[in-house]
Amino acid sequence: MTTTIAVLQHEPATGLGRFADVLARLGVCHEVVWTTHRPLPDLRDFDGVLVLGGSFTVRDLRLRPAQRWIRDAVDNDVPYLGICLGGQLLARALGARVERGGAEVGVHSVFLTEAAGRDPLFRGLPRRLDVFGFHGEAFALPRGAVPLAGSLACTYQAFRYGESAYGLQFHAEVRAGELARWRHVGGYRRLLTESGREWSDLTSELDVAAGTLDELAGHLLERWVSVIADVSALRPHAAVSA
Repeated sequence: MTTTIAVLQHEPATGLGRFADVLARLGVCHEVVWTTHRPLPDLRDFDGVLVLGGSFTVRDLRLRPAQRWIRDAVDNDVPYLGICLGGQLLARALGARVERGGAEVGVHSVFLTEAAGRDPLFRGLPRRLDVFGFHGEAFALPRGAVPLAGSLACTYQAFRYGESAYGLQFHAEVRAGELARWRHVGGYRRLLTESGREWSDLTSELDVAAGTLDELAGHLLERWVSVIADVSALRPHAAVSA
């Protein structure tokens, strides 16, 4: 059976990046759903939900329907992977705070917890990873969630809720081409100004880390697709509530 996922995208400039190549290689079908443009689809049409980052804040009123939809997905055990804003939306949907602070811009290290060594997504990865960050807000840990990674500037970089819902604060999917498009997005420009960094610095860092990020993106997405398969095998005829 073909795996089909919903990819929630908030703005044109912030897309799948290197995740698109991984999904194609794995033969995973995906439907891009614009969270701010039209009603969200029926969850029963999808085996998993991938929510991308964006320059919005979780408090943006346009994202309220997406937040309710995300909560429904988690309540119905639909595998979830949230990247940056997508991770923040998951945390907020689960009742955790998302606040300014812990800002990170550029390539930096995250450190995996002991629990990550036993986690389906992070198992087999080194305890220290190079990732790309571009955020001015950070999530607290939802009640009942398992912390999987943190950094020097941001206590929680990744968590798992339940068996199949993941929130990541960092990016593995961003390439220099995506970053070039971010230069035209007001929210990203403001954050870069606040950080005191330059676009050229970030582009250089991404170029140097490209191979590492390719491997990390492939590892995480392949493992998440395996989680989807495991959930589908356990509940092949389960119906998701509307």
